[in-house]
Amino acid sequence: MFDVLALSGSLRRDSFNTRLLGVLPSLAPATMRLRLFDGLGALPLFNEDEEFPSPPPPVTHLCDAIRAADGVVIATPEYNHSVPAVLKNAVDWASRPHGAGALTGKPVAVMSATTGPRGGYRGLGEAMRILTELGNLVVPEPEVVVQSARTNLVLGPDGGPELLDSTAVTLLRIQLESLADLIASGAADVPLRAAHRHRAAVLRALDIPQDGGPLADSVIE
Repeated sequence: MFDVLALSGSLRRDSFNTRLLGVLPSLAPATMRLRLFDGLGALPLFNEDEEFPSPPPPVTHLCDAIRAADGVVIATPEYNHSVPAVLKNAVDWASRPHGAGALTGKPVAVMSATTGPRGGYRGLGEAMRILTELGNLVVPEPEVVVQSARTNLVLGPDGGPELLDSTAVTLLRIQLESLADLIASGAADVPLRAAHRHRAAVLRALDIPQDGGPLADSVIE
């Protein structure tokens, strides 16, 4: 059984992206168990001064949850043609220390919900790009954006979320099956192992101390 952590890029109480995550358990393969993480709003803004010797408790809570998961699913809205600040902040914390963060090497699937008939794809693409460049293996296809979410992502008689867009249902099933295949293959570990194997050489080349101190773990800027 694969444990997958679900993160919503929206803090709104009745967020359509959080609602989208709520329909995934009914669409996921039998080998996958999803768990929603709802603590992104408690994260402080990323600050390297607060990272050492130990990060704030909400950050530790997030990173422990990611480390315990076999993969991650992210549903994100598009804010100003990009990803929401709350999601980027979570990624900044979870990617630390550089090259060895909780998020590093995790298989990831990204999706989006939007209230309009268009949009969502720029935020989706930006999230996929960021995660890929951090060394994650991101499910490349299908790209899933649930549009017109007010009519396609509704609450059913029992109060639970329902997805009425049959095309999106099919694509989400495929995306989750692809994520399960990626987890099972172990391929996501390849770039992480390579990064660890060459880490000392990279630090030497950049003249960064290798004693495990803050400088060695800092983002190379």
